[in-house]
Amino acid sequence: MMLYKLKLAACFGIPEGFGTCIISLVDEAEKRALSIMTNDYVAEQLKACNSKTSDFKNDVISVLWTLFDRQNVDDFYLEFDATPERGVYATLVNKITNERMSIKTDQAVLLSVAADIEMYTTELVIKEISTPFNKNDMSSASCAVPISALPDQMLEKALDCAINEEDYETASAIRDEIERRKGKKSE
Repeated sequence: MMLYKLKLAACFGIPEGFGTCIISLVDEAEKRALSIMTNDYVAEQLKACNSKTSDFKNDVISVLWTLFDRQNVDDFYLEFDATPERGVYATLVNKITNERMSIKTDQAVLLSVAADIEMYTTELVIKEISTPFNKNDMSSASCAVPISALPDQMLEKALDCAINEEDYETASAIRDEIERRKGKKSE
């Protein structure tokens, strides 16, 4: 299976986003971006860790990582994959034993930055889920996020905007996602 290396490009809040933030990971060529939704707390921790401030040293990920032997950091990598049912998910992989441990996607990025662990994604994610990336235009106003990644509150707001703008194709896709989620919750 071919894997594509990822790196952190940005982390920012969404105006009127109900405390939702976006972590943007890009491929090495900086052509494709994988957007991961998170909350204000994780975004602040990621910024503190990335800037190496003392605010991060007491965070759970920082404390837990110190329990591992730092000599073995190269034995691990993080892999982002996706399925239609789950969406994007992350796995911490031990290169030597091939042991795989699930981890929340936003926490995986935080762990990567804290412990300098490489991040990779699959060809499926690059082709089907990632969005075009333009490093010269990195703002929340222009960040593309897959519909499946939006929280329910933002999905409703996006539907209202699409209807108001008479973008019925987008409104239909958003409505389909809302219905899919309702069906999933009733199961």
